[in-house]
Amino acid sequence: MSGRGNFLSLFKKKDEASVTSDGSCDHSKDSGLDADQSASSGEYRRVARDNVVSELSTAFQNVVNVSIGRGLGRGNFLQSFLAGVQPAAGINKSTPEGIGNDEPSTKLEISMQNPTLDDNQNTTANEKICIPSPGFFLPNEIYGIKGNQINLSSNYICLNSDPGKGVYLYEVRFNPNVDSMHLRIKYLNEHRDQFGGTKTFDGSTLFLPILLQKELTTFVSKTADNTEIEIRLLFKKKESLKNCIQLYNILFDRIMRTLNFVKFDRKHFDPTQPKVIPVAKLEVWPGYVTAVDEYDGGLMLCCDVSHRLLSQKTVMEMLIEIYQHNKNHYQEQARKSLVGTIVITRYNNRTYRIDDICFSENPQSKFETRTGSYSYIEYYKAHHNINIKDSKQPLLISVKQHRKNETASKVDDEIRYCLIPELCYLTGIHDEVRADKKLMRDIATITRVSPNQRIIALEKYIKNVTGNEEAKQILANWGLSLATNNANVVGRKLGDEQIYFAKKTVSSGPNADFNRDATNSELLDVVHMENWVLIHHKNDLRAAKSFMQHMDQCCASFGMRINKPKVLALNQDRVDSYVDALRRNISGQTQIVVCICSSSRDDRYSAIKKICCAELPVASQVINARTLFNDSKNRSIVQKILLQMNCKLGGSLWSVKIPFQKVMICGIDSYHDPGQKSNSVAAFIASLNESYTHWYSKAVVQTKREELVNGLTSAFECALQSYKRRNGFLPDSVIIYRDGVGDGQLNLCSLYEIPQFETISGKDVKITFIVVQKRINTRLFTGSGNNYANPMPGTVVDKVITRLQMYDFFLVSQMVRQGTVSPTHFIVLRDDSNYGPDIIQKLSYKLCFLYYNWPGTVRIPACCMYAHKMAYLIGQSVQRDTSANLAERLFYL
Repeated sequence: MSGRGNFLSLFKKKDEASVTSDGSCDHSKDSGLDADQSASSGEYRRVARDNVVSELSTAFQNVVNVSIGRGLGRGNFLQSFLAGVQPAAGINKSTPEGIGNDEPSTKLEISMQNPTLDDNQNTTANEKICIPSPGFFLPNEIYGIKGNQINLSSNYICLNSDPGKGVYLYEVRFNPNVDSMHLRIKYLNEHRDQFGGTKTFDGSTLFLPILLQKELTTFVSKTADNTEIEIRLLFKKKESLKNCIQLYNILFDRIMRTLNFVKFDRKHFDPTQPKVIPVAKLEVWPGYVTAVDEYDGGLMLCCDVSHRLLSQKTVMEMLIEIYQHNKNHYQEQARKSLVGTIVITRYNNRTYRIDDICFSENPQSKFETRTGSYSYIEYYKAHHNINIKDSKQPLLISVKQHRKNETASKVDDEIRYCLIPELCYLTGIHDEVRADKKLMRDIATITRVSPNQRIIALEKYIKNVTGNEEAKQILANWGLSLATNNANVVGRKLGDEQIYFAKKTVSSGPNADFNRDATNSELLDVVHMENWVLIHHKNDLRAAKSFMQHMDQCCASFGMRINKPKVLALNQDRVDSYVDALRRNISGQTQIVVCICSSSRDDRYSAIKKICCAELPVASQVINARTLFNDSKNRSIVQKILLQMNCKLGGSLWSVKIPFQKVMICGIDSYHDPGQKSNSVAAFIASLNESYTHWYSKAVVQTKREELVNGLTSAFECALQSYKRRNGFLPDSVIIYRDGVGDGQLNLCSLYEIPQFETISGKDVKITFIVVQKRINTRLFTGSGNNYANPMPGTVVDKVITRLQMYDFFLVSQMVRQGTVSPTHFIVLRDDSNYGPDIIQKLSYKLCFLYYNWPGTVRIPACCMYAHKMAYLIGQSVQRDTSANLAERLFYL
């Protein structure tokens, strides 16, 4: 019941009269199977971390010499935060001229962790709660006007509220006092009909959807020994809409259970309509991901289609296969394959994360219950009528942490679940599935949902909720009702961009694609290859010759001059053979090393990159020989490799017009090891010239799973030094795009990361800080009726579905021909230079053209893409600091 307890703890405040600014509480990641999502299926949700207070405390110990009185009082802001006081909330978006009265200051409150809770409806136990937001940067002008207006549809549904209802907070006291939570709930429930029946109660605070007639309401109950207990309900206040968001999300969780959907993480799936892939023994469950929040257009529900992949094979079958393939290291291989995966038990449709495998116990082992000792075989027969077939199989261990109570908030109680492998089924996409391209195509045909299909699914969801009396009643009890159609918005289409090559300029066109021009135009900044090394295995001689032949043919159109390389043919295809060849042949004059490998192997790739990035710093290119076996495609492949190599040597391919002077643009992103076995890596990228074609790169190795960057101070300082060394002056303004930050970390980002930049830059450099979020559930469509399509690249939306009390916008930067395009969410946390929405929106779109691995637009600004590539390379393969000699080259492409 911890979910409802966490919800109630949102309203626990030390000062009841204080006004709390917006909380940021609830967004879920998109499905890992959606065609337009990252394969890592990473996720964000607008909840603060459980240890957010200790994180903030630690963070501010590292922030020194923060400038006072700059911009909008950021120094005072930090001081007030450290003093335990929130600054006034920002200007409300809903005011006509963007001007509103600041709310009174209020203390930052931290909610209690898990009070016991009672409700007339069940609530998911794993809900988290967030601290109230201290108020984000919100200037007078937050809406852009540039571009042609277009009408769009969205996957948002308006929630209508009954003005006669709300969320009313009552303090509950018992006289004489009752210590038992169970008895408190029992005594209060005896009078539930007198206050409407619908309630949420945590033992001391009661929330009702209606206002009682009297400010003080008294009831009397009797104990078992006929002693009278007086219950007093004292009205405290009516909660504002922004403080009720988590309750509304809990209500929609209840609605999905009412509609018999199964919850995976924060998404709900329909087990009655699986789409089966019989060859692979897989099935895909369709479902929805929902989130309620207060937006510019009012209270709305964001609803998107999602999918979940489940195996029809049990974990037991998988263990048998592992044993048959590797008997000697069976236990080690089993743990490697299964620990960390998510399984579902179909007898109750619950999911568990496997934390260990216990080979010393089996279903015959016994465990203690309140009624005595049972074996697992006896328990499943008695409670689920299931006969366990294999009595010798090991047990799967799943550990869940449970917060004991609010007074011991830092003490976790671990609950250990023992699962039977033959009753568990794996979920999600695993490595062997990803490696099967044909199978992935089959999965994509199910999960790649077109705009028309998404609209149909959205209409079906609305019909299911509004047509189910029980679901409607859940909302009606709290004065809510769901609109019968999705929300329409007005967006703007920015103009086509001009792409500048060395000797010609071309238009990107409405599709933002210039692939043909990129492969037959002279490059903007060419680096000739005069001294380079080519290493290959002797069996890959044909591939090596084909590669060199096509390089000679392609270099002329690019304006490159390529000398003959030093060619090394290895007799053995071992990792140490490549390492020895690199160490013997890399010299101070070597510009780049090309390694043609017979197959794709992570260990060999990592060894090559460690040598070339850290030990003997030189640009490197690793090519799989199999990609060069098809002569009809080799020219196109070598063209792209040659473009990549020019960037690694310090050259640039094309540019777009960005009319800034003395402005440095930066990008930040983080990499986390999925297995949580190695440290996280944060990458910092900064532009070095006014055409934004040369970049400085530095990576910072962090502790495991750490998102907030600790090493920004040194990285930013080095970038400023490189900028000054190249240009002769420091920038007047710095624009920072920060990727990888979820809504729950926006406060920490604003209060912790930005001050690091201020500490180094001083008063002379203005800072603009923009958070980039790509794993979002928002979808936009053009058209109407049965003819919906994806918006064109350059589509911007900054009204209706944007966040209340935030300066944000959505940008569609890519052309998507399959599935549904995913817009990118930009949140401006600082803008000292007062660029305004039009300039920031246009700049964000222009930067999407400057990623040199793709002749078109990418989903996020190029500086963030470069940061992502660098962090991934170092976190996945190099796992150490790279040489400063490579810092001004895109060696990680």
